[in-house]
Amino acid sequence: MIKIGLCGLGTVGRSFVEHIDESYNLIKKKVGTDFEIAAIADRSIKNKKHKTGIQISEDPMSLIDIEDLDIVVELIGNVDLSYNILKQSIINKKQVITANKALIAKHGKELFELATKHNTFIGFEASVAGAIPIIQTISSSFSNEKVISIVGIINGTSNFILHKMSNSNCDLQSALKEAQKLGFAEADSSFDINGMDAAHKISILAALAFGIKPPLDQTNVEGIESITNMDISYAKELGYIIKHVGITEISDEVVHASVHPVLVSNTNIFSQVPDEMNAIIVKGERFGQTMLYGHGAGGNATASAVVSDLVSAINHINHSTSSYAQMIETVGQKSYKIESLDNTNSQYYLRISADDVPGVMAEITNKLAEKKISIEAVTQHEPTDANSPIPIVIITNNVKDLLMQDVIKNIEKMKNTKDKVYAIRILSSDG
Repeated sequence: MIKIGLCGLGTVGRSFVEHIDESYNLIKKKVGTDFEIAAIADRSIKNKKHKTGIQISEDPMSLIDIEDLDIVVELIGNVDLSYNILKQSIINKKQVITANKALIAKHGKELFELATKHNTFIGFEASVAGAIPIIQTISSSFSNEKVISIVGIINGTSNFILHKMSNSNCDLQSALKEAQKLGFAEADSSFDINGMDAAHKISILAALAFGIKPPLDQTNVEGIESITNMDISYAKELGYIIKHVGITEISDEVVHASVHPVLVSNTNIFSQVPDEMNAIIVKGERFGQTMLYGHGAGGNATASAVVSDLVSAINHINHSTSSYAQMIETVGQKSYKIESLDNTNSQYYLRISADDVPGVMAEITNKLAEKKISIEAVTQHEPTDANSPIPIVIITNNVKDLLMQDVIKNIEKMKNTKDKVYAIRILSSDG
């Protein structure tokens, strides 16, 4: 009998228990072993429904000292506490599973080394992209392929918000409230909005794909908090949809990782990813592009990935096999240079507010021309009233990020421009 200890009985924890109850026979057939949830620890366990006949505690750390527990499933979310639980569990020879992307992004290298040292399974499929098996794909399906780039919509909450704003003409806060109501967003969704959740995920994928330490501190991060209905409307006019993506790629032994809003063409497959869904394109050196698509937010999607890791953990106990083992051993072994976005090339969407006076458009285009930045499209919209500035939207051709930032500063210094220039990169057709 394999005994499981569960830390955390929140949304994902409850869904995990339900998955076990509903799919027990199917899982048992896959692993060939009886198993059970033998202990649950949650700080507010007295206020939550749970099974009788199992060990209950308000102290999540208590599970690491239960000798006959084989697997510890950590679904708390607190980075420091989760780190201590996993570290001590591994030292105590217990298999561990977590959905905590911030934990893996910050402490993954150390925990992977510890798991390798103690021959312990560490599962973290649920840390990235919900129900999409992206970790398994990189560790197994791409084991004989050199990954060149990973581009994806990897935060279900932000995608739901942008999709809702685009299709229902509501503002960001209204869309966020609906996401929270439907269980696709936490009460505190600041990390979803400001991009940090996606940054944790893309840094994990970069580490696994390129064998480097998770580059969280060197990941360029932009959220969706500045996206307006105005930008969504103007983008539509030009044949684009606004999405929030994570990108990591390697070229000439230089890696970059970033998270930011992008305009994607209506012909780009990412434009068709609705609601809380996620989509990830992995590009290999020989095999080209592979796309994975599925639910990226919600308790059920995350719990599904946790169950997948549970199967792997039991197989590790029974057969000492794991597709993760070789992959986690490589994390941190490479020391490629991590590059900022300054030297990357991209087309840009620029929204500029300017006084409705003669010559202002010519002055703006001259600022671009001085830096040899060509214009692919330009539109000028009517002001909301007689005293309001006019919105000018420009689509540029490819330009280095650093150069574009310099031009934006020059435009903002003009006498007849108002407010900040809002810039969004445009995702190329091949990602």
